[in-house]
Amino acid sequence: MSRSDVSLGRRSFLMRAGVAALAVGFLSACVEESGLGGSGSLISGRTRVPPLASAPPVGHVSVQMLPYTGVPVTTADGIYHRFRDRAKAMGIEIVHRLDEPATYRVQGHFVALGHETATTVIYTYEIFDASGKRVHRIVGQELAKNSDGDPWGRVDTDVQERLAVSAARAIKAWLTRAAT
Repeated sequence: MSRSDVSLGRRSFLMRAGVAALAVGFLSACVEESGLGGSGSLISGRTRVPPLASAPPVGHVSVQMLPYTGVPVTTADGIYHRFRDRAKAMGIEIVHRLDEPATYRVQGHFVALGHETATTVIYTYEIFDASGKRVHRIVGQELAKNSDGDPWGRVDTDVQERLAVSAARAIKAWLTRAAT
């Protein structure tokens, strides 16, 4: 292997690392400005969603998944349905309707980055309390097969399952810690 090959490989690696760092920065600043009443990022950098119209039942912990951002609808549906099944198996109560009160609301943000050898899906789940204040953030990533063109094209059911299991485990762990 020549020096130019090593240098090219090193530059390629640094470029991918830089893109991944930018994606993580993007995800940490993501906010949804759609059907949630124009919520947004405050100057302090804290993200909020509108408070619930009615309070959730006292002493009863439930979670509501808000619509995901940054992901194609069919992929988002696959992740959500798998998450719902895994969460139920772990004893997490899910509130399905957006107009029903829940103890915590979870907003998922996703970015898929295509590389020469794989696709990296970076995700952020922000957890909000009933008042709309963010109380926790979960960040992670999963790898998918190499992508030719659209990186979401390689996010198959196996990757969706891993994303759902990772989210359910992290949320269950946080709920367990938050209850103590």
